[in-house]
Amino acid sequence: MWARVKEATKRGKQKWCVGDLSADEGCSPAVLDFLRSTHVGRTAPPVEENWDNEEEAEVEEMRDGEEQAE
Repeated sequence: MWARVKEATKRGKQKWCVGDLSADEGCSPAVLDFLRSTHVGRTAPPVEENWDNEEEAEVEEMRDGEEQAE
């Protein structure tokens, strides 16, 4: 990203503030490509809601089976 920004604006990495980087139109393609490639801002996949409940049920079934065996 920084190489593309430097090429487009002729300014090195140390010469930028985040606000300036996002405001400069010459940097937009490089910044957007960076965000796409790092998946910044994407939501996480949905979590299976019943996973914990199923595991707890299995543990309880195992305990019940052990208690009945005694």
